[in-house]
Amino acid sequence: MSNLREKFDKKFSKVQDGIDKGREKIEIVKEKSTLSDEMNNYELKKTNLLLEMGELLYTKLRNGTAMDNDFDDYKSQIIDIDKHIYEISMKIKEIETLKNDTICECGSILNPNAKFCAECGKKIEIEEVQVKYLICHRCNSEVDLDSNYCSCCGFKIDNNL
Repeated sequence: MSNLREKFDKKFSKVQDGIDKGREKIEIVKEKSTLSDEMNNYELKKTNLLLEMGELLYTKLRNGTAMDNDFDDYKSQIIDIDKHIYEISMKIKEIETLKNDTICECGSILNPNAKFCAECGKKIEIEEVQVKYLICHRCNSEVDLDSNYCSCCGFKIDNNL
């Protein structure tokens, strides 16, 4: 009987050791998980700070208030990219304007590229407005004479030039 008791105690001890080791592993996993979450929170804070710093730098570059010459190449690239974005948006606006229906005096809707009305044959005369522009000193975009700021890059326009 004592032999059976010893075997039982041995097996029970092994099971108890296994449970204890399992608990230790669970505690280690919990601790690692907590530390990992804490590290992720710090990485997120760092990412947000870098983003804020980048936005501040972007604003300073655009306003010409960043004093470090290391950023000059980035500044010119940003201005070029902004100019391309602006030009594409203007092309989209132009395409949308062409979609607007023009109506002849007879009431017929005209094709945007038509030179004569398909219904009455009247010659279509579209007045072309000659607009004079200034050239922005920062991005070289055309700016209306009466504008105070460049519509492409936001640069203050000196109308006295």
